[in-house]
Amino acid sequence: MSVREIDPSSGVPFYRQIKDILRTEISDGVVDEKTPITEALLLERFDVSRAPIRQALQELADEGYVYRMQGKGTFPIPGEVVHRPADIRPGAFQDYLIDRGLHPTSEVTGLERAVPPEEVQRLLGSAESESLLHFHRRIFVDGKPLSGNEVYIQVPADFVTTVEELEQERSVFNILESRYGITVARAENEASATQAVQGPADTLEIGLGEPVLLIDSVFYDRGGNALGWRSAIHRPTDFKFHFVTGR
Repeated sequence: MSVREIDPSSGVPFYRQIKDILRTEISDGVVDEKTPITEALLLERFDVSRAPIRQALQELADEGYVYRMQGKGTFPIPGEVVHRPADIRPGAFQDYLIDRGLHPTSEVTGLERAVPPEEVQRLLGSAESESLLHFHRRIFVDGKPLSGNEVYIQVPADFVTTVEELEQERSVFNILESRYGITVARAENEASATQAVQGPADTLEIGLGEPVLLIDSVFYDRGGNALGWRSAIHRPTDFKFHFVTGR
């Protein structure tokens, strides 16, 4: 590898050139995802000051090409990173992945009617002994688990579905809309970072203690009634939650 791969005469800022070089190498899988990208290594390679190195790494982190682990350093995220806009229609995440040219599949387990935990009852306004539709769904991209979801949905008393139908339709909301005209109008999301314990680690096929992104969502119909709750865990190295704010 050449020690200097930037062109001082190009007029392009050094940080931009460094960022573009590293982004290409990360996307192409040239770099080792288990080896940290250190400032010392980049200083030696590009023969520049620390400022453009740090700016390049910061922008790569903001765009989801690298991530930082406390006390361990900055690591590359090879391949495709899934960016999830906050304005995706509730229940349409797999459709969004397909539109981006990816190939998602899902695995549904634990389909049942069950009484949810007290916190979920409170959020949904369900009765203390009321059983809701409950299941787990894992979403894969190219055979690799992207997310694990636990779902509670308030459905009509005569609603019946199967694991096969839930996997084929990709969202229980699609089924509710086609059968009953029940439409999800909005979702409220709450995101946080945590460390993987045994269940999430097994779901995402990662090690215990590795970072995970947790997004809890409550879904509402057009009348403002709570329809369902979902708790989704994601690999932060493969998934970015994108949102905008305005006035």
